[in-house]
Amino acid sequence: MSQGIASPALEQAAEWFALRQQGAWSGDDQRRWEAWLREHAEHARAWQRVESIWTSFAPLAPHAAAQALDAAGRRRRRALRGIGGALGLGALSLLGLQGLQSQRQRLPLRTAAGHTGAWTLRDGSQLWLNADSEVVVDVAEGRRALYLLRGELLLQTGHAPAYPHLPLTVHTAGARLQPMGTRFAVGRCGPDSRLDVFEGAVRCLPLLGTALDVVAGSGARIGALGALQPVAADPLRGDWTDGRLQVTDTPLLRVVDELARHHRGYLGCDPRVAALKVTAVLPRLDSLQALPLLARALPIRIEHRWPWWTVLRPA
Repeated sequence: MSQGIASPALEQAAEWFALRQQGAWSGDDQRRWEAWLREHAEHARAWQRVESIWTSFAPLAPHAAAQALDAAGRRRRRALRGIGGALGLGALSLLGLQGLQSQRQRLPLRTAAGHTGAWTLRDGSQLWLNADSEVVVDVAEGRRALYLLRGELLLQTGHAPAYPHLPLTVHTAGARLQPMGTRFAVGRCGPDSRLDVFEGAVRCLPLLGTALDVVAGSGARIGALGALQPVAADPLRGDWTDGRLQVTDTPLLRVVDELARHHRGYLGCDPRVAALKVTAVLPRLDSLQALPLLARALPIRIEHRWPWWTVLRPA
């Protein structure tokens, strides 16, 4: 299920979280919440996601947010004792992520929320970073590598004479990618990654398993341990460099997924309107401008239930 779908479990988790934020959390509330949390594994995952959403929104009130999350973490740990490590990552996955994080000492390129960036690398490659992204570039004598730490990059590979026989390698969670004269996008989503190839081909070398050559028009979802799932390339992942979101007969849910990547807090879509088709040119990096445009063109309304929670509902 898309993360943009406002599922019942996710909405219930948000209601519990908002109730606790009001400061009138009773012992009875605590018991009912713990019972709800234990009722289904999906509830635990939804609660964890709401905590993550609040963390991304919380810089407006960092001290209060830190206290709230610390208390929530203690309650959740108590409530989830006995569930085990179902929500955790494997040891091998953690090692792979730590290897990427260790590259931060190399002074990564970064973009802030709401801003993209573009660079020409020493080997002639063109690099674009989507908003709120971070990558280490290690292109020098005898080295030609990129390490995607978070967010999303788009790369058009170059062929500078100084690097005739040195292959370029892009490192992301779960895999190493070796482009072969290509234009492609790589994005991180938690412990997983996604590859979309628009020109040429990219060889995907997973942490575990067999290599996969991904050609133009194709892509792959990459699990934290390197599990590969072939998919069709998503054109929207390759046309964001001008800051516009241009769609034709595209499901509303897909549009919301794109806008949500640059939205502060949660932006979701009621399942009842998820399939509505959208043809529009929208500001990709400014959901506050884009959402009213959608609401004027479609039979939907914008529900701001809490400052950190926005859902598109049927009008």
